[in-house]
Amino acid sequence: MQGILLCLSLLVPFVLADDNWDNFTNNLATDLAPLITLFGERLTKQFLSESISLLDNIIFALSPLGVLTAVVSVIRVCGSSSLRAFIGRAQEGPSEAESELLPCVSESTAELFNDGGISRVFGRPKIVEVIVWQHDDPVTKKSTSRIGTLRNALCEGAWTQVDKGTELSVEKMHDELPELEIPNLSLNKGIKRRGQGWFYCAAILGTALQLGVMIYAALTVFVYPETFKKDGKAVAGYAFPFYIIGTTFLFVGMFFCAFIIERSSREYYFKPERASKIYWLQPGNQNVGDQVFKSFLATKEGTGGKMTKKLQYIKSTRDSQFEGQYTQIYLTLIFTMLGFIVQFVGLRGLHASVILAQLGSTFVMAIIRTCLRTERMAPSENKLVEKREITSYKRQELDFFTFYLENVESFHLLSPLHNSSDLSTRQPGTSSLAKKLIRTRIRLAELTSSQNRGLSVPWDDIPIRQTAQNLAETIEKTMDVMSGWGVEFGRVFKFTLPFECNAHSRQGSESSSEIYSICLLQGGDTLRWRMDANELEAVLGLWIWSLYKSDPDWCQPGLSRLVGLSKLDASKEETDLYFYKWIFRQTEATMVSSQMVQSSSQLFGLHSKVVSDDMDILVVNTVNDLETMAAQDIYIHFLREAFTFMKELGGEVDVIPGPHQSFLASSSHVDELVRSFEECSLGSREDALMCIIPTLKFRGLLPDLAADSINIRVRTEKYVENNQWQCAFLLIRWLCQRSDTSEFERSVYELGYLCRRAMLEGDEDGRAEGFKQTCDLLRSDIRAHFFEKQRCQRPRYWMNSQTCQDWWATFSKQLGWIVWRISVHTASLHWVQPRLEILNVPRTLPQSTNVGSSAGDSERGIQALEQWLTYTDDDVGFDRELPAYDDQLGYEWAWHNGYTVLLYFFLVRWTELSAKIPSLGHKAYVFSASNHSDWAMEVLHRHDIDIDTEDIRSYSPLVDRIFVRDLAAVKKLLDHGAAVNGNGGRNMMGPLEVAAGEGYDEIVELLLRYGASVESGRITFSALYLASNSDKFDTVRLLLSHGANIDPIGPRGVTPLISAVMDGRVQMIDLLLQNGANINFADSDGHTSVMLAAKFSNVDTLRLLLAKGANTKLRDSSGLTALDIAKKSTSTKAREALEAAGCT
Repeated sequence: MQGILLCLSLLVPFVLADDNWDNFTNNLATDLAPLITLFGERLTKQFLSESISLLDNIIFALSPLGVLTAVVSVIRVCGSSSLRAFIGRAQEGPSEAESELLPCVSESTAELFNDGGISRVFGRPKIVEVIVWQHDDPVTKKSTSRIGTLRNALCEGAWTQVDKGTELSVEKMHDELPELEIPNLSLNKGIKRRGQGWFYCAAILGTALQLGVMIYAALTVFVYPETFKKDGKAVAGYAFPFYIIGTTFLFVGMFFCAFIIERSSREYYFKPERASKIYWLQPGNQNVGDQVFKSFLATKEGTGGKMTKKLQYIKSTRDSQFEGQYTQIYLTLIFTMLGFIVQFVGLRGLHASVILAQLGSTFVMAIIRTCLRTERMAPSENKLVEKREITSYKRQELDFFTFYLENVESFHLLSPLHNSSDLSTRQPGTSSLAKKLIRTRIRLAELTSSQNRGLSVPWDDIPIRQTAQNLAETIEKTMDVMSGWGVEFGRVFKFTLPFECNAHSRQGSESSSEIYSICLLQGGDTLRWRMDANELEAVLGLWIWSLYKSDPDWCQPGLSRLVGLSKLDASKEETDLYFYKWIFRQTEATMVSSQMVQSSSQLFGLHSKVVSDDMDILVVNTVNDLETMAAQDIYIHFLREAFTFMKELGGEVDVIPGPHQSFLASSSHVDELVRSFEECSLGSREDALMCIIPTLKFRGLLPDLAADSINIRVRTEKYVENNQWQCAFLLIRWLCQRSDTSEFERSVYELGYLCRRAMLEGDEDGRAEGFKQTCDLLRSDIRAHFFEKQRCQRPRYWMNSQTCQDWWATFSKQLGWIVWRISVHTASLHWVQPRLEILNVPRTLPQSTNVGSSAGDSERGIQALEQWLTYTDDDVGFDRELPAYDDQLGYEWAWHNGYTVLLYFFLVRWTELSAKIPSLGHKAYVFSASNHSDWAMEVLHRHDIDIDTEDIRSYSPLVDRIFVRDLAAVKKLLDHGAAVNGNGGRNMMGPLEVAAGEGYDEIVELLLRYGASVESGRITFSALYLASNSDKFDTVRLLLSHGANIDPIGPRGVTPLISAVMDGRVQMIDLLLQNGANINFADSDGHTSVMLAAKFSNVDTLRLLLAKGANTKLRDSSGLTALDIAKKSTSTKAREALEAAGCT
């Protein structure tokens, strides 16, 4: 169009200079000018596609341009297949015509932002239209913002339809207007539509121009015919009528062309009833056809970015009112083409100036029509333009949009060990910034997910959403697994996430730390756990976006995870130990500067942030992306709270063979959790262990795994039985090198004991291997040596502090003494003595404390220890009494002198022989309890010695200590699980009965405090019966105060009262009667207490019973009363007492 105007402007001066109208007419006006109205395809399509009113159609028909385009457009939109074939569009689908000619959107046609412009595309691209409106809460009376689609706003009454002849039913909205979720960008954002006055002015001007040309034509024909001749002759008589008729027909035809196209779409007009904003959000890197669309965020709002009621929304959809209306279509086409032809013929007969005037009118109207649509959306209106690259990196437009809506600067998850007291608390009903931010992001996730009912294409392929769904599945499966173990969570489980949120305000930046709770529900037929993955997506997406926004370096590869739950954890030696014991598979843990993790809000960091050579914290390099690392952090938060419902992990714990002659720690329950983690694609097995193991450690649930664990001892024993001594040593060394605190000590003791066994029980190779391992233990700390040899460097003195060195020196000294004594007593091992001398092993052990009552008792104890530890079973001999006093002396000597290695070997030796000599296990517990050694009792327990094992007297260790009234020992045994009511063995007297019978009130009270039953029911003598029989008055009172039955039936049906009457124990009788004993109870012979008193002539007892109201008229099994029995007695005092009481 611009080119044509330029050509005409250049030609006009020459034409005027020549003043030859006929030449101009022949060369240009009569040939070119009328034909111009046929063309102008782009302008015509643009105007038609944006026409939504009758006034638009009138403006289009005045001095029209693009006649052919209009005709073809009508055929494409509403024409029959024959007509479409005529114009070469037989195979064209309706969506192509919609895309080019109609303002509407549909299931197959949509609009996208394209760098400031708007492109109409085929299919269903990803774009979401969001309405934010003001909502007054009826409860709090506060104004809040709600987020939803236009459909949501209409359903809630926040928006209403402006009735312009097309009324929409809200109740049937989904059926009547399924395209409501598909944004109309051009009509509402792309075009800044001018006021209606401009359109009226354009219509008036167009009418004036067209009429003006027609009047001018009449003047040239009827008023000034001599001046405006055609080829020197008067204008032909047909020219003017043809021109007038043709122009009229053309106007009518073009009007109806525009009208049919405009009415092929239906417009709905909506306005807000509450202050609102409209947002359009488009994700980046979106491929539609052969185009790639970038991210875009546009808004329609009031002045200053505020919500306003002065908004209008136009929804245009396809209408089918002209489908099949071929008569109207054919008439429109005939009018249009006939009008153009007739006008063309008429113009050919008129003066050239008329043609120029018509051409000028066409050009002017073309410019006016264009000006009505020139105000378009500026590229600067994209709110995402500055962050486009970062948002598109992981397609985090939703997270950017949430930050934009809530005016937030940053959002960070705090570490699992963050002090909850530092977090802000709010009154019920108040909304915190972090919670509001999360709820907004959840709502956006709902609007863009497959759960949305509308036609909007779900954004389910965005990385954050996929990771959040993986995390949700992992948490759900973990809950299912733990519930299967019997962990009681109830039907609802919540875990909390602490956040730090920073927002912009008028006063500056505001920061707050808050807690957000995420809920899981158990339900359905399968009782599976379920949670809302949108919550996790919100938390994860906001956090990741905040990290990318604060530091673009997070986009780089090379992330590392802390080993542990904090920097403090990652700096500890024990963390390094449990890493190599429970976690390590392929990737070594390295020590780096703590600067790598620059914030307390995450447990991971970037390699590139390490700018120091310091070695402060343990990390493991990973190939995971940022969102996976963040999801694993959230999983750690979940585990931290879920594990609080467990008292112990349970399951089978073992060490299994691994690659390269190594081993792997294994727990059946940990393996189940790891499988859930891997199956849900949240990471590798090492990733799972990096999350699970530190959390178990923090909660004190990490399984105990040392060389004395049952499965390890079984595996070691199998190796020994098969003479695989090297495998046995490798297994226990592996544990020693990776264990801490008590697990380390026990494992080292077991390794030393295995050395002893190999040297005494092994074959030649076994003895050699045993001595080799012994030398390693005597030479240095094998754990410290292990970490010195690691490829990843550790700080100086790592695992080798002065405390560790002192402990190892103590251990090696005692082991060296044992090995030296073995070499002395075993002829086949004399050859090792020179090597031992080089290693400076001691031949004697110093003592600081003597034991026993005489000077030689300590030596006797040492000899007993030497006999047990340095001789084989064949050499020891069991001709002496076992266990004997010498063994007790040996135990006490080792204990009081701090020789725990000797004592450990001694106890383990006894546990090995306890199957042959059960009393060894009994005495081991007795010795340990007597010396108040919790450590020794734990050793016995871990080696499966029953704490209630009985000796030849059928006494358990507990009963044994009760008999000697050793209260402290009794308490120790009870603390370690001794049966407070006895174990039901051969001894018919339980602990409480023994203590009660002896009158040891403090022990009775201790047993009752530990849950002893006052009515055990195990024997014929109850505790009360025995205490009363022994006249233990305080004990009887104590038992009665704890609810003991005062009339327990003993041998021959005798109660404590009857037994006391038979023995004449008046004080006990009085005590029992005062506490409600049945005075008229009869024994198996029918004798009551008063009858027995009369029988044995116990006058004092008889008088007491009579004074207490004993019934003297009862008869025994022989039919005798108490008086009858007294009369048979040789003593008359009983008879006289009864008669004095009125008995007859």
